[in-house]
Amino acid sequence: MIAAEDTRTIKKLLQKYDILKRNVVSYHDFSKKGRTNYITGKLEAGENIALVSESGTPAIQDPGFELINECIERNITVTVVPGPNAAISALVLSGLPANNFLFIGFLPKAGAKRKNKLSELATFPYTLIFYESPNRVESLTGELIERFGDRRASLVREITKIYEEVIRGNLSDILARIKEKKVKGEVVLVVEGYKKELIRSFSEEDIRKELIRLLKQGISKKSALKITLSRYDIDKQRLYNIATKI
Repeated sequence: MIAAEDTRTIKKLLQKYDILKRNVVSYHDFSKKGRTNYITGKLEAGENIALVSESGTPAIQDPGFELINECIERNITVTVVPGPNAAISALVLSGLPANNFLFIGFLPKAGAKRKNKLSELATFPYTLIFYESPNRVESLTGELIERFGDRRASLVREITKIYEEVIRGNLSDILARIKEKKVKGEVVLVVEGYKKELIRSFSEEDIRKELIRLLKQGISKKSALKITLSRYDIDKQRLYNIATKI
């Protein structure tokens, strides 16, 4: 038996490779509650069942966590066949440190939970991996600039597909690119972890150029000041004095 997030897709795959007919059942976010007991019952009766997701790895932002846990609770043997994972692929393509990282997935959509999570991550020292929809990635990138400063980042979309694209630079560069051309497809945003080091050797002209660069990218003056403070070892009042001359 095969338990699939989308039975239509798996049936096409089975047909393409002329695999013998299998009993295929759905296992997705709307069916998993009832299906979990059904599948574990079949497993306890001695059947072998494969769990597949639509375009990723089960339990990694895809259905599977509850079923796997239930199998473990019932002492049912579970094994894994390594498969596609957008987070790891995007991390490799990003060019950012990959020896230590934190997979975030989708943030809470709004409210205190989202704000608290972003505050918690602001000083996390390792590379961060976010999933986001193409319609909300501009908003997320802006929020990250506000909370984290203008860190190095990489936006990866449509991994392994015809229109695969990797945008590297600072968060402000990525935001400017998104504003210029709407992003489509599945999106992974990889962001550099927190660094305590500040730029200590700079001139007033360096600061002025940095502020102008950020403002030209459509970032608000308030956000541009925050970003500059996060990167340079400069007194807040001195920074404001420079900003008033722009």
